[in-house]
Amino acid sequence: MKTIDINFFISGTKITIPFNANCSITNKAFSGNIIIEYYPSKKVIEYVDMGEVIKEITKNKLTVEELADNVFKEVKIAISPKYLKILVDVQRSDAHQPVQVWIEENFE
Repeated sequence: MKTIDINFFISGTKITIPFNANCSITNKAFSGNIIIEYYPSKKVIEYVDMGEVIKEITKNKLTVEELADNVFKEVKIAISPKYLKILVDVQRSDAHQPVQVWIEENFE
């Protein structure tokens, strides 16, 4: 994942990235947005590259929970934020009603 070094204060960042995936349990498609919210420390995510990271993660079948976990781990390792929240907002699913799954953690 590409990052950008910063040497100035940013209160927070929120990025919304669309995704398409296939469920490892139902084998059915689901899609929506992944919302990445964080308080940066010394690095920020390069926005365009994050879309490519999401595409790479969703190449394999996975659950919504696994998608949230994979994105959380990738961002945490890449930028070591002070706070991180990953929200997977499933807006369309061939298997179930829309759902939201999130992981958040404060590292301060």
